[in-house]
Amino acid sequence: MKMILEGCHSLLHLNLAFTHITNATIRVLSRCCLMLRSLSLAYCTSFSDKGLQYLTTEKGCHRLNYLDLSGCSQISVDGFRYVAEACSSLQQIVLDDLPTLTDTCVQVLMSKCHALTAISLLDSPYLSDVTFKTIAEEISLTKIQIEGNNRMMDSSLKALCRSSLKLSEVQMSDCTRMTDASLKSLGSLTKLCNLNISGCIKVTDMGIHYITEGLSAVELRELDLSYCPKLTDLDCMNVLFPPRCSNLTNLSVCFCENLTDNGFECLDSCASLISLDITGCKIHDKGLAALGTNHSMRKLTAAECVFITDNGIKMFCQLCHRLELLDVCHCVCLSDRAIKALSFFCRTIATVRIAGCPKMTDTAVKYLTRVGHFLKELDVSGCPLLTDRTPSFLLCSCTQLRSISMLYCKNISKQAALKLQRRVQHWKYSNNDSPYSLD
Repeated sequence: MKMILEGCHSLLHLNLAFTHITNATIRVLSRCCLMLRSLSLAYCTSFSDKGLQYLTTEKGCHRLNYLDLSGCSQISVDGFRYVAEACSSLQQIVLDDLPTLTDTCVQVLMSKCHALTAISLLDSPYLSDVTFKTIAEEISLTKIQIEGNNRMMDSSLKALCRSSLKLSEVQMSDCTRMTDASLKSLGSLTKLCNLNISGCIKVTDMGIHYITEGLSAVELRELDLSYCPKLTDLDCMNVLFPPRCSNLTNLSVCFCENLTDNGFECLDSCASLISLDITGCKIHDKGLAALGTNHSMRKLTAAECVFITDNGIKMFCQLCHRLELLDVCHCVCLSDRAIKALSFFCRTIATVRIAGCPKMTDTAVKYLTRVGHFLKELDVSGCPLLTDRTPSFLLCSCTQLRSISMLYCKNISKQAALKLQRRVQHWKYSNNDSPYSLD
Protein backbone atom coordinates (compact mmCIF):
# COMPACT_ATOMS: atom_id res chain seq x y z
CA MET A 1 0.00 0.00 0.00
CA LYS A 2 2.89 2.37 0.70
CA MET A 3 4.20 1.86 -2.84
CA ILE A 4 0.76 2.36 -4.39
CA LEU A 5 -0.17 5.45 -2.40
CA GLU A 6 3.19 7.19 -2.85
CA GLY A 7 2.94 6.61 -6.59
CA CYS A 8 -0.73 7.58 -7.06
CA HIS A 9 -1.07 11.13 -5.80
CA SER A 10 -4.14 11.82 -7.96
CA LEU A 11 -6.15 8.92 -6.54
CA LEU A 12 -9.86 9.77 -6.20
CA HIS A 13 -11.46 6.51 -5.03
CA LEU A 14 -9.96 3.82 -2.79
CA ASN A 15 -11.65 0.65 -1.54
CA LEU A 16 -9.66 -1.21 1.14
CA ALA A 17 -12.61 -3.14 2.56
CA PHE A 18 -11.86 -6.48 4.24
CA THR A 19 -8.07 -5.98 4.13
CA HIS A 20 -5.51 -6.17 6.93
CA ILE A 21 -4.21 -2.62 6.62
CA THR A 22 -2.92 -0.97 9.81
CA ASN A 23 -2.30 2.53 11.10
CA ALA A 24 0.78 2.74 8.84
CA THR A 25 -1.35 2.67 5.68
CA ILE A 26 -3.65 5.41 6.95
CA ARG A 27 -0.62 7.53 7.80
CA VAL A 28 0.73 7.27 4.24
CA LEU A 29 -2.78 7.81 2.89
CA SER A 30 -3.20 11.07 4.78
CA ARG A 31 0.21 12.29 3.64
CA CYS A 32 0.00 11.44 -0.06
CA CYS A 33 -3.62 11.34 -1.27
CA LEU A 34 -4.60 14.98 -1.24
CA MET A 35 -7.29 14.52 -3.90
CA LEU A 36 -9.05 11.50 -2.39
CA ARG A 37 -12.85 11.77 -2.51
CA SER A 38 -14.08 8.27 -1.59
CA LEU A 39 -12.61 5.83 0.97
CA SER A 40 -13.85 2.48 2.25
CA LEU A 41 -12.24 0.92 5.31
CA ALA A 42 -15.20 -1.41 5.87
CA TYR A 43 -14.35 -4.42 8.04
CA CYS A 44 -10.71 -3.40 8.38
CA THR A 45 -10.12 -4.28 12.03
CA SER A 46 -6.33 -3.96 12.28
CA PHE A 47 -6.13 -0.17 12.57
CA SER A 48 -6.98 1.85 15.68
CA ASP A 49 -7.98 5.34 16.75
CA LYS A 50 -4.31 6.28 16.35
CA GLY A 51 -4.59 5.65 12.62
CA LEU A 52 -7.59 7.95 12.34
CA GLN A 53 -5.65 10.60 14.29
CA TYR A 54 -3.15 10.74 11.41
CA LEU A 55 -5.99 12.11 9.27
CA THR A 56 -5.95 15.27 11.40
CA THR A 57 -2.18 15.79 11.49
CA GLU A 58 -1.13 15.13 7.90
CA LYS A 59 -2.05 16.98 4.68
CA GLY A 60 -4.45 14.59 2.94
CA CYS A 61 -8.01 13.25 3.08
CA HIS A 62 -9.55 16.62 3.93
CA ARG A 63 -11.57 16.50 0.70
CA LEU A 64 -13.27 13.19 1.42
CA ASN A 65 -16.98 13.23 0.66
CA TYR A 66 -17.65 9.48 1.12
CA LEU A 67 -16.44 7.27 3.97
CA ASP A 68 -17.37 3.68 4.87
CA LEU A 69 -16.39 2.46 8.35
CA SER A 70 -18.79 -0.49 8.51
CA GLY A 71 -17.73 -3.31 10.80
CA CYS A 72 -14.84 -1.33 12.35
CA SER A 73 -16.00 -1.98 15.89
CA GLN A 74 -12.56 -1.11 17.29
CA ILE A 75 -13.18 2.62 16.75
CA SER A 76 -14.00 4.51 19.94
CA VAL A 77 -15.46 7.96 20.51
CA ASP A 78 -11.97 9.45 20.07
CA GLY A 79 -11.68 7.83 16.63
CA PHE A 80 -14.94 9.38 15.48
CA ARG A 81 -13.79 12.72 16.86
CA TYR A 82 -10.67 12.55 14.68
CA VAL A 83 -12.81 11.70 11.64
CA ALA A 84 -15.03 14.71 12.33
CA GLU A 85 -12.06 17.04 12.62
CA ALA A 86 -10.29 15.79 9.50
CA CYS A 87 -13.25 15.16 7.20
CA SER A 88 -15.68 17.99 7.81
CA SER A 89 -16.64 17.99 4.12
CA LEU A 90 -18.13 14.50 4.25
CA GLN A 91 -21.42 14.17 2.38
CA GLN A 92 -22.01 10.41 2.85
CA ILE A 93 -20.99 8.13 5.70
CA VAL A 94 -21.70 4.42 6.17
CA LEU A 95 -21.61 3.04 9.71
CA ASP A 96 -23.24 -0.37 9.26
CA ASP A 97 -22.75 -3.43 11.45
CA LEU A 98 -21.37 -1.50 14.43
CA PRO A 99 -22.90 -2.93 17.60
CA THR A 100 -20.47 -0.76 19.61
CA LEU A 101 -21.71 2.49 18.05
CA THR A 102 -23.14 4.81 20.71
CA ASP A 103 -25.06 8.08 20.77
CA THR A 104 -21.86 9.91 21.75
CA CYS A 105 -20.01 8.60 18.66
CA VAL A 106 -22.67 10.02 16.37
CA GLN A 107 -22.86 13.28 18.32
CA VAL A 108 -19.16 14.03 17.86
CA LEU A 109 -19.50 13.35 14.12
CA MET A 110 -22.50 15.63 13.77
CA SER A 111 -20.71 18.44 15.61
CA LYS A 112 -18.36 18.99 12.66
CA CYS A 113 -19.78 17.17 9.61
CA HIS A 114 -22.53 19.61 8.71
CA ALA A 115 -22.37 18.81 4.97
CA LEU A 116 -23.67 15.26 5.41
CA THR A 117 -26.66 14.41 3.24
CA ALA A 118 -26.66 10.60 3.52
CA ILE A 119 -26.06 8.32 6.48
CA SER A 120 -26.39 4.55 6.91
CA LEU A 121 -26.78 2.98 10.36
CA LEU A 122 -27.74 -0.62 9.61
CA ASP A 123 -27.47 -3.04 12.53
CA SER A 124 -26.50 -0.49 15.17
CA PRO A 125 -28.99 -1.53 17.85
CA TYR A 126 -27.89 0.69 20.73
CA LEU A 127 -28.54 4.07 19.17
CA SER A 128 -31.39 5.88 20.88
CA ASP A 129 -33.59 8.89 20.16
CA VAL A 130 -30.65 11.05 21.26
CA THR A 131 -28.77 10.14 18.07
CA PHE A 132 -31.60 10.77 15.67
CA LYS A 133 -32.64 14.05 17.27
CA THR A 134 -29.02 15.21 17.14
CA ILE A 135 -28.95 14.38 13.42
CA ALA A 136 -32.17 16.34 12.96
CA GLU A 137 -30.72 19.36 14.73
CA GLU A 138 -27.36 19.44 12.93
CA ILE A 139 -27.85 18.35 9.30
CA SER A 140 -30.39 18.05 6.49
CA LEU A 141 -30.48 14.61 4.85
CA THR A 142 -31.63 13.25 1.49
CA LYS A 143 -31.02 9.60 2.46
CA ILE A 144 -31.08 7.67 5.73
CA GLN A 145 -30.87 3.94 6.37
CA ILE A 146 -31.62 2.38 9.76
CA GLU A 147 -32.04 -1.31 10.51
CA GLY A 148 -32.49 -3.47 13.59
CA ASN A 149 -33.09 -0.65 16.06
CA ASN A 150 -35.68 -1.30 18.77
CA ARG A 151 -35.02 1.90 20.73
CA MET A 152 -35.97 4.52 18.16
CA MET A 153 -39.41 6.06 18.71
CA ASP A 154 -41.87 7.80 16.39
CA SER A 155 -40.77 11.19 17.73
CA SER A 156 -37.29 10.71 16.21
CA LEU A 157 -38.61 10.18 12.71
CA LYS A 158 -40.94 13.13 13.13
CA ALA A 159 -37.95 15.34 13.95
CA LEU A 160 -35.97 13.99 10.98
CA CYS A 161 -38.84 14.66 8.56
CA ARG A 162 -39.20 18.22 9.83
CA SER A 163 -35.49 19.02 9.41
CA SER A 164 -34.80 17.04 6.22
CA LEU A 165 -37.52 18.14 3.84
CA LYS A 166 -35.63 16.75 0.83
CA LEU A 167 -35.48 13.16 2.10
CA SER A 168 -35.85 10.89 -0.93
CA GLU A 169 -34.66 7.50 0.38
CA VAL A 170 -35.70 6.13 3.78
CA GLN A 171 -35.02 2.67 5.19
CA MET A 172 -36.44 1.91 8.63
CA SER A 173 -36.38 -1.89 8.52
CA ASP A 174 -36.81 -4.01 11.66
CA CYS A 175 -37.44 -0.94 13.81
CA THR A 176 -40.01 -2.59 16.02
CA ARG A 177 -41.20 0.53 17.85
CA MET A 178 -42.18 2.36 14.69
CA THR A 179 -45.95 2.79 14.36
CA ASP A 180 -48.38 4.43 11.96
CA ALA A 181 -47.40 7.78 13.48
CA SER A 182 -43.98 7.48 11.81
CA LEU A 183 -45.60 6.91 8.43
CA LYS A 184 -47.76 9.96 9.00
CA SER A 185 -44.55 11.98 9.33
CA LEU A 186 -43.14 10.41 6.17
CA GLY A 187 -46.35 11.31 4.37
CA SER A 188 -45.47 14.99 4.75
CA LEU A 189 -42.33 14.64 2.60
CA THR A 190 -42.48 15.80 -1.01
CA LYS A 191 -39.42 14.04 -2.51
CA LEU A 192 -39.76 10.51 -1.13
CA CYS A 193 -39.12 7.94 -3.88
CA ASN A 194 -37.72 4.92 -2.01
CA LEU A 195 -39.25 3.59 1.24
CA ASN A 196 -38.35 0.41 3.12
CA ILE A 197 -40.27 -0.36 6.33
CA SER A 198 -39.85 -4.14 6.25
CA GLY A 199 -40.14 -5.77 9.65
CA CYS A 200 -41.95 -2.84 11.27
CA ILE A 201 -44.48 -5.13 12.90
CA LYS A 202 -46.72 -2.40 14.34
CA VAL A 203 -47.54 -0.77 11.00
CA THR A 204 -51.14 -1.19 9.84
CA ASP A 205 -53.20 -0.31 6.77
CA MET A 206 -53.72 3.17 8.21
CA GLY A 207 -49.99 3.80 8.11
CA ILE A 208 -49.85 2.87 4.43
CA HIS A 209 -52.83 5.17 3.87
CA TYR A 210 -50.73 8.09 5.17
CA ILE A 211 -48.08 7.31 2.53
CA THR A 212 -50.44 6.79 -0.40
CA GLU A 213 -52.35 9.96 0.42
CA GLY A 214 -49.15 11.86 1.17
CA LEU A 215 -47.44 14.62 -0.79
CA SER A 216 -44.94 12.30 -2.48
CA ALA A 217 -47.24 9.38 -3.40
CA VAL A 218 -46.75 10.01 -7.12
CA GLU A 219 -42.97 10.25 -6.60
CA LEU A 220 -42.70 6.82 -4.97
CA ARG A 221 -40.70 4.33 -7.07
CA GLU A 222 -39.74 1.56 -4.61
CA LEU A 223 -41.75 0.29 -1.63
CA ASP A 224 -40.81 -2.58 0.71
CA LEU A 225 -43.54 -3.72 3.11
CA SER A 226 -42.15 -7.20 3.81
CA TYR A 227 -42.75 -8.86 7.19
CA CYS A 228 -45.47 -6.40 8.19
CA PRO A 229 -48.04 -8.88 9.53
CA LYS A 230 -50.85 -6.37 10.13
CA LEU A 231 -51.16 -5.34 6.50
CA THR A 232 -54.22 -6.61 4.63
CA ASP A 233 -55.72 -6.50 1.14
CA LEU A 234 -56.75 -2.92 1.88
CA ASP A 235 -53.05 -2.06 1.79
CA CYS A 236 -52.76 -3.19 -1.85
CA MET A 237 -55.84 -1.20 -2.76
CA ASN A 238 -54.42 1.91 -1.08
CA VAL A 239 -51.15 1.60 -2.93
CA LEU A 240 -52.40 0.85 -6.39
CA PHE A 241 -55.67 2.56 -7.19
CA PRO A 242 -54.99 5.69 -9.31
CA PRO A 243 -53.80 8.34 -8.79
CA ARG A 244 -51.97 6.85 -5.80
CA CYS A 245 -48.40 5.67 -6.37
CA SER A 246 -48.87 5.82 -10.12
CA ASN A 247 -45.11 5.63 -10.75
CA LEU A 248 -44.32 2.69 -8.47
CA THR A 249 -41.88 0.27 -10.16
CA ASN A 250 -40.74 -2.05 -7.34
CA LEU A 251 -42.98 -3.56 -4.64
CA SER A 252 -42.09 -6.16 -2.00
CA VAL A 253 -44.67 -7.73 0.34
CA CYS A 254 -42.78 -10.84 1.48
CA PHE A 255 -44.45 -12.87 4.23
CA CYS A 256 -47.37 -10.48 4.64
CA GLU A 257 -49.56 -13.29 5.89
CA ASN A 258 -52.88 -11.47 5.69
CA LEU A 259 -52.70 -10.68 1.98
CA THR A 260 -55.02 -12.83 -0.16
CA ASP A 261 -55.81 -13.28 -3.84
CA ASN A 262 -58.21 -10.33 -3.59
CA GLY A 263 -55.34 -8.01 -2.76
CA PHE A 264 -53.09 -9.34 -5.51
CA GLU A 265 -55.86 -8.88 -8.05
CA CYS A 266 -55.58 -5.13 -7.46
CA LEU A 267 -52.00 -5.16 -8.75
CA ASP A 268 -53.14 -5.45 -12.33
CA SER A 269 -54.03 -1.75 -12.26
CA CYS A 270 -50.48 -0.60 -11.50
CA ALA A 271 -49.21 -0.08 -15.04
CA SER A 272 -45.77 1.09 -13.89
CA LEU A 273 -44.95 -1.99 -11.77
CA ILE A 274 -41.85 -3.79 -13.08
CA SER A 275 -40.69 -5.91 -10.14
CA LEU A 276 -42.83 -7.72 -7.54
CA ASP A 277 -41.67 -9.87 -4.60
CA ILE A 278 -44.41 -11.95 -2.95
CA THR A 279 -42.17 -14.51 -1.25
CA GLY A 280 -44.00 -16.52 1.41
CA CYS A 281 -47.43 -15.06 0.66
CA LYS A 282 -50.64 -17.12 0.57
CA ILE A 283 -51.32 -16.56 -3.09
CA HIS A 284 -53.21 -19.16 -5.15
CA ASP A 285 -53.53 -19.74 -8.89
CA LYS A 286 -56.36 -17.22 -9.08
CA GLY A 287 -54.24 -14.41 -7.71
CA LEU A 288 -51.26 -15.39 -9.86
CA ALA A 289 -53.38 -15.33 -13.00
CA ALA A 290 -54.56 -11.83 -12.09
CA LEU A 291 -50.94 -10.67 -11.77
CA GLY A 292 -50.34 -11.80 -15.34
CA THR A 293 -52.68 -9.13 -16.66
CA ASN A 294 -50.11 -6.53 -15.60
CA HIS A 295 -48.17 -6.47 -18.87
CA SER A 296 -45.43 -4.20 -17.51
CA MET A 297 -44.15 -6.92 -15.13
CA ARG A 298 -40.55 -7.96 -15.77
CA LYS A 299 -39.55 -9.65 -12.50
CA LEU A 300 -41.63 -11.90 -10.26
CA THR A 301 -40.26 -13.47 -7.08
CA ALA A 302 -42.75 -15.97 -5.68
CA ALA A 303 -40.47 -18.20 -3.61
CA GLU A 304 -42.15 -20.32 -0.92
CA CYS A 305 -45.61 -19.64 -2.33
CA VAL A 306 -46.63 -23.22 -1.68
CA PHE A 307 -50.21 -22.98 -2.98
CA ILE A 308 -49.42 -22.12 -6.59
CA THR A 309 -49.49 -24.95 -9.16
CA ASP A 310 -48.43 -25.56 -12.75
CA ASN A 311 -51.79 -24.23 -13.90
CA GLY A 312 -51.24 -20.92 -12.11
CA ILE A 313 -47.82 -20.48 -13.72
CA LYS A 314 -49.31 -21.27 -17.13
CA MET A 315 -52.10 -18.69 -16.73
CA PHE A 316 -49.60 -16.09 -15.56
CA CYS A 317 -47.12 -16.69 -18.39
CA GLN A 318 -49.83 -16.67 -21.05
CA LEU A 319 -50.46 -13.02 -20.24
CA CYS A 320 -47.05 -11.77 -19.08
CA HIS A 321 -44.92 -12.38 -22.17
CA ARG A 322 -42.09 -9.94 -21.37
CA LEU A 323 -41.03 -11.58 -18.11
CA GLU A 324 -37.25 -11.55 -17.55
CA LEU A 325 -36.95 -13.10 -14.07
CA LEU A 326 -38.97 -15.82 -12.34
CA ASP A 327 -38.11 -17.10 -8.85
CA VAL A 328 -40.31 -19.97 -7.64
CA CYS A 329 -37.85 -21.59 -5.23
CA HIS A 330 -39.50 -24.02 -2.79
CA CYS A 331 -42.83 -23.93 -4.59
CA VAL A 332 -43.15 -27.65 -4.02
CA CYS A 333 -46.24 -28.24 -6.19
CA LEU A 334 -44.55 -27.16 -9.40
CA SER A 335 -43.33 -29.63 -12.01
CA ASP A 336 -41.90 -29.67 -15.54
CA ARG A 337 -45.23 -28.41 -16.87
CA ALA A 338 -44.66 -25.03 -15.24
CA ILE A 339 -41.30 -24.59 -16.96
CA LYS A 340 -42.81 -25.77 -20.25
CA ALA A 341 -45.32 -22.90 -20.07
CA LEU A 342 -42.63 -20.42 -19.03
CA SER A 343 -40.34 -21.31 -21.93
CA PHE A 344 -43.18 -21.29 -24.46
CA PHE A 345 -44.79 -17.96 -23.54
CA CYS A 346 -41.88 -15.95 -22.03
CA ARG A 347 -39.27 -16.02 -24.77
CA THR A 348 -36.97 -13.41 -23.21
CA ILE A 349 -36.66 -14.99 -19.76
CA ALA A 350 -33.09 -14.44 -18.49
CA THR A 351 -33.16 -15.61 -14.87
CA VAL A 352 -34.91 -18.74 -13.58
CA ARG A 353 -34.73 -19.99 -9.99
CA ILE A 354 -36.39 -23.30 -9.17
CA ALA A 355 -34.32 -24.41 -6.17
CA GLY A 356 -36.13 -26.76 -3.81
CA CYS A 357 -38.74 -27.85 -6.36
CA PRO A 358 -38.49 -31.64 -5.93
CA LYS A 359 -40.68 -32.56 -8.93
CA MET A 360 -38.44 -30.92 -11.53
CA THR A 361 -36.59 -33.26 -13.90
CA ASP A 362 -34.13 -32.90 -16.77
CA THR A 363 -37.12 -32.27 -19.02
CA ALA A 364 -37.69 -28.91 -17.32
CA VAL A 365 -34.14 -27.84 -18.15
CA LYS A 366 -34.60 -29.09 -21.71
CA TYR A 367 -37.64 -26.83 -22.04
CA LEU A 368 -35.46 -23.89 -20.95
CA THR A 369 -33.12 -24.50 -23.85
CA ARG A 370 -35.88 -23.03 -26.03
CA VAL A 371 -34.88 -19.67 -24.59
CA GLY A 372 -31.21 -20.58 -24.30
CA HIS A 373 -30.10 -17.50 -26.19
CA PHE A 374 -31.38 -15.23 -23.40
CA LEU A 375 -30.88 -17.40 -20.28
CA LYS A 376 -28.13 -15.94 -18.09
CA GLU A 377 -28.83 -17.29 -14.58
CA LEU A 378 -30.24 -20.63 -13.43
CA ASP A 379 -30.64 -22.08 -9.93
CA VAL A 380 -31.67 -25.74 -9.73
CA SER A 381 -30.28 -26.47 -6.25
CA GLY A 382 -32.16 -29.10 -4.29
CA CYS A 383 -33.79 -30.69 -7.34
CA PRO A 384 -32.90 -34.34 -6.65
CA LEU A 385 -34.29 -35.78 -9.90
CA LEU A 386 -31.84 -33.90 -12.15
CA THR A 387 -29.09 -35.97 -13.78
CA ASP A 388 -26.04 -35.41 -15.98
CA ARG A 389 -28.40 -34.57 -18.83
CA THR A 390 -29.02 -31.16 -17.23
CA PRO A 391 -25.47 -29.76 -17.64
CA SER A 392 -25.37 -31.40 -21.08
CA PHE A 393 -28.49 -29.50 -22.21
CA LEU A 394 -27.10 -26.24 -20.86
CA LEU A 395 -23.74 -26.68 -22.54
CA CYS A 396 -25.32 -27.28 -25.93
CA SER A 397 -27.94 -24.53 -26.01
CA CYS A 398 -27.41 -21.81 -23.37
CA THR A 399 -24.48 -19.83 -24.75
CA GLN A 400 -25.26 -16.73 -22.67
CA LEU A 401 -25.39 -18.56 -19.32
CA ARG A 402 -23.27 -16.75 -16.73
CA SER A 403 -24.41 -18.21 -13.41
CA ILE A 404 -25.42 -21.76 -12.46
CA SER A 405 -26.19 -23.19 -9.02
CA MET A 406 -26.53 -26.97 -8.66
CA LEU A 407 -26.17 -27.49 -4.92
CA TYR A 408 -27.58 -30.71 -3.42
CA CYS A 409 -28.14 -32.31 -6.83
CA LYS A 410 -27.18 -35.84 -5.84
CA ASN A 411 -27.73 -37.36 -9.30
CA ILE A 412 -25.49 -34.90 -11.15
CA SER A 413 -21.92 -36.14 -11.21
CA LYS A 414 -19.01 -33.86 -10.42
CA GLN A 415 -17.47 -34.67 -13.81
CA ALA A 416 -20.55 -33.41 -15.66
CA ALA A 417 -20.82 -30.32 -13.47
CA LEU A 418 -17.18 -29.39 -14.01
CA LYS A 419 -17.70 -29.26 -17.78
CA LEU A 420 -20.15 -26.45 -17.18
CA GLN A 421 -17.84 -24.59 -14.79
CA ARG A 422 -15.54 -23.53 -17.62
CA ARG A 423 -18.39 -21.81 -19.42
CA VAL A 424 -19.81 -19.62 -16.62
CA GLN A 425 -18.62 -16.88 -14.29
CA HIS A 426 -20.45 -18.08 -11.17
CA TRP A 427 -20.65 -21.83 -10.50
CA LYS A 428 -21.91 -23.70 -7.44
CA TYR A 429 -22.21 -27.46 -7.17
CA SER A 430 -22.53 -30.23 -4.59
CA ASN A 431 -24.07 -33.69 -4.59
CA ASN A 432 -24.77 -33.84 -0.87
CA ASP A 433 -28.19 -34.53 0.54
CA SER A 434 -30.30 -31.41 0.85
CA PRO A 435 -30.22 -29.77 4.32
CA TYR A 436 -33.85 -28.72 4.00
CA SER A 437 -37.01 -30.74 3.66
CA LEU A 438 -38.49 -31.15 0.22
CA ASP A 439 -41.75 -32.68 1.41
